[in-house]
Amino acid sequence: MPTPLPVRVAAVLLGLSAAPLPLAGGYALWRTLHSNRDAAPVEAMVGASTFVLPSGYFRPESRAGGRLDALGLAAFYPDFAPAGDLRDIVGATDLSERHDRLVFVTISAADSTLDPADRPVKLYARFLDPNEWTHPGGLIARGFLPGSPFEGEELYFAAPEGRAFAARCGKPDQHRSTPNFCIEDFRLDDLNVELRFSANLLSEWERLLAGARGLVEQARK
Repeated sequence: MPTPLPVRVAAVLLGLSAAPLPLAGGYALWRTLHSNRDAAPVEAMVGASTFVLPSGYFRPESRAGGRLDALGLAAFYPDFAPAGDLRDIVGATDLSERHDRLVFVTISAADSTLDPADRPVKLYARFLDPNEWTHPGGLIARGFLPGSPFEGEELYFAAPEGRAFAARCGKPDQHRSTPNFCIEDFRLDDLNVELRFSANLLSEWERLLAGARGLVEQARK
């Protein structure tokens, strides 16, 4: 059973097929991956897959590359430029704005555990409060019941069952000193991909998911 988010944030979004990146974002990502001459490329292997990316994408624990159990990357929404290259941050001089745009991507080999697309129905459903509300971006939101493994979190999902996109998020807290993050997982071929992002991006879930898929697919050799 997945461990609840440390920041107690829950959101489920209906799954999205391998949709192409929006034109502008797709070109920016392609340009970053193929034309960034200032950043030395790093090669990493996860399972049977090999990834080659500019060094600015790699989180500290993955920066050496090589064979990894999990590859940790960081990028900025919406163009998925490397988060380690400050020159790619356009107008994001405010720290809160940078946090709102930051997306952590963790890639690991798929295993025999429950497919993330099945979690809303087969795992989360029995722990959800029956009351629901709508959220911008076409999402449905439901809280988790007190005493459940996900107490204190909320689930935001795209109808009807959250198979295409499902994210758990901590409940909004105006006294929180750190950004309110969400987690969404999806399976891509023989890989599991986890996204950790600001709750302020929930309404952009389709573009967020498409961008993350594009990053993983274009980096895989």
